[in-house]
Amino acid sequence: MASQRQAAADDAGTGPLWFNPPGGEQNRRRALTRDRVVAEALAIISAGGAAALSMRALAARLGVVPAALYRHVRSKEQLYDLVLDRVLAEVGCQADPALPWTGQVAALARRLRAVLEDHPGIAALLQARDPVSPASLALAEAFLAPLRAAGLPGRQAALAFRLIYDYTLGFALSDRTSPAEQRVQDTATRAELHAFLRSLPADRFPALAAVGAYAWADDRDQRFTASLDTLIAGLQATLRPRARDASQPAQTGPARSARPDGRARTSPPLP
Repeated sequence: MASQRQAAADDAGTGPLWFNPPGGEQNRRRALTRDRVVAEALAIISAGGAAALSMRALAARLGVVPAALYRHVRSKEQLYDLVLDRVLAEVGCQADPALPWTGQVAALARRLRAVLEDHPGIAALLQARDPVSPASLALAEAFLAPLRAAGLPGRQAALAFRLIYDYTLGFALSDRTSPAEQRVQDTATRAELHAFLRSLPADRFPALAAVGAYAWADDRDQRFTASLDTLIAGLQATLRPRARDASQPAQTGPARSARPDGRARTSPPLP
């Protein structure tokens, strides 16, 4: 049996046929880098959430002692921020100049959502932390630039950025693996839920009985897009009065308004 194990080890390239065995413990330790530490930390978070990440668990995964990690990161908090920066760096922040500002903002929000949903556990970690890292700064700049170019003043542009960013982050928190999403994705379970909603007493739950099935539908992409479009339409509405006011000369005489017949009606100026 021992000879069989030795032969298997030789075939795998870890036996005495190698002068420097490629899979040895010392080789793994020499290969430890910050990039590898961050990559493995991200893998732990994606599998079990941020709570699953500990320096001891990460060290065991990497095959090193916990003290070895501190040569590359100062603390678990810094490790969290490095992981977040790594993920946010995947969001393409380059805007398409051919798109209007509304299209640029919507495209960026869709890319952010896609990246967050590709890495389970990251949206929850991002909600708990607010890293000011190179990738997060680039993302904020990419959101703010088209909002400012659209004509939103500084404070309103910042609020608009937070509105769209927070909406996207909140949507990603309920990812496709959540119980609610799995319930509506399963055809049989969704049909049972819809039948239950339609059976509710109409005198107590008239709205749910009538339209509840639409609220629990397998339409995740449509829900995200529709709500994002509503937010952006609201931002556009705030710009229209400002643009209209800027294009009209100030009145110095009596105020004029249209009569039903289309002719101007003169009214006394406001005090």
